[in-house]
Amino acid sequence: MDTPMRHLAGQRKKKFSVILISVLSSLLLLSGCDSSSSSKPKADLRFIHASPDAPLVNIVANDKNAYEDLDYAQSTPFIQVRAGNNDLAVDAQVLGDLVRVIEAANFDSPKKTKITVIAGGLVADQSLAPIVVDNTAQDPGADEVAVQVVHASPAAPAVDVYVTADDTNINDVNANFSFAFQESVDAGNLPAATYRIRATLADTKTVVYDSGAVDLSSFAGSSLLLAAINTTNATQQASSPVQILVATDESSLVLPDQNTQVGLRVVHASPDANAAAGGGVEVFATSDALGPNPVELIDVFVYTDIVPGASSHVPVPAGEYVVDVAPDTDTIADSVFTSDPLGLDAGVEYTVVASGRLLSGPDFGLLVSVEAARSIATHTSVNVIHAAPAAGDVDVFVTAAGEYSTAEVEAGMAGDPLLNAFSFGTVTGFVNIAPGDYDIRVLAGGSTAINVEGFTLAAGGLTSVIARGPEEMSGTLADFGVLVVTN
Repeated sequence: MDTPMRHLAGQRKKKFSVILISVLSSLLLLSGCDSSSSSKPKADLRFIHASPDAPLVNIVANDKNAYEDLDYAQSTPFIQVRAGNNDLAVDAQVLGDLVRVIEAANFDSPKKTKITVIAGGLVADQSLAPIVVDNTAQDPGADEVAVQVVHASPAAPAVDVYVTADDTNINDVNANFSFAFQESVDAGNLPAATYRIRATLADTKTVVYDSGAVDLSSFAGSSLLLAAINTTNATQQASSPVQILVATDESSLVLPDQNTQVGLRVVHASPDANAAAGGGVEVFATSDALGPNPVELIDVFVYTDIVPGASSHVPVPAGEYVVDVAPDTDTIADSVFTSDPLGLDAGVEYTVVASGRLLSGPDFGLLVSVEAARSIATHTSVNVIHAAPAAGDVDVFVTAAGEYSTAEVEAGMAGDPLLNAFSFGTVTGFVNIAPGDYDIRVLAGGSTAINVEGFTLAAGGLTSVIARGPEEMSGTLADFGVLVVTN
């Protein structure tokens, strides 16, 4: 973990090996890499990470890393392995350490086989389950694709699946096939054309996933595995409980539901914006995604406000946005700040912090934080944003709750700071640490400007801590403090 938060990882490890062994035991049919002789019989292994709350894993074969840093919604390529006996292991990356979750020696891999092992389900409720899929028996022609489809999403019930032309009304046709969690279908060869994939609740026409038009022409001559997997944040889940992972022999990509939007949250952390505007400000957004005219995104926005809330996001269409901040006059013509274009991607959640001074800048601007994509059960994830211009460079100490007093931290007894000379406008990004209760002290010039004691960080949590300054000129908020937002 290349981060100043490394020392917070601690030793609080989940009993992750117990949970994953049942899932990864299917790998015992497979084997590790050995390129010592190209003339030996071979087999092929592909592994898909489909457990949305599990950490990254490394796949180890014959004491070598066959694949590292496999994340959720990713597939390894087919890894050629020797046929016969192999030594296998899987290491989970838990808080900066590798935890050996399976170790199996001398297991046999039949020659000339291609097998995909999908780890699905959840760590949190120990519902992980292996799905083992033999490669399609179809041999696609030069203008065809061979397609397998797997239901690997515990969030979705049994569904009917329609693979049609883009403009087909599914009320006029029958489903191509139906399946439930852990089941798979070899759909055979299809012309390498444009299709629309829709899933409906079983025996109904209620659509729970809609791919929109998907052009398969670039995959002509290839075999594809399409796995329905969980979506991972509230913005994605508002459109569908699932997304489709498309795995080729070498790589993978994800197809979200075509109606998936952006999750946007805006925080007012500019200490003099209200004074500069003579009261609250409003925020306008201009984007082709919204239409030809600017849209009033936020009305009457005052210092420390969070819109729509500390634990929620407002949905907006994906696209490129320009943001204007203006006095509360209901006209963009009064704008006192216009941002650079912001590109917002579908399915991603963002926190945008309006920070710095409007009157005595030029440090006023927007700090954009990309929220962590998913909650991971083995740890908590924390992001720190410095939005307090009056503090300048600060030192941030994060220690176990009650371990040190404020005076002891100021006296240097707590050791080195977590963040040294942390400058205004810096966003750390999300870092994984051990769950627990912590004390957070922010020191400016050697004195404590912000003191937060007994701050709980729960397993699976996604938390952004925003350091703010006193409200300037009006003096309503005279002290430094923090704003906390969660996913």
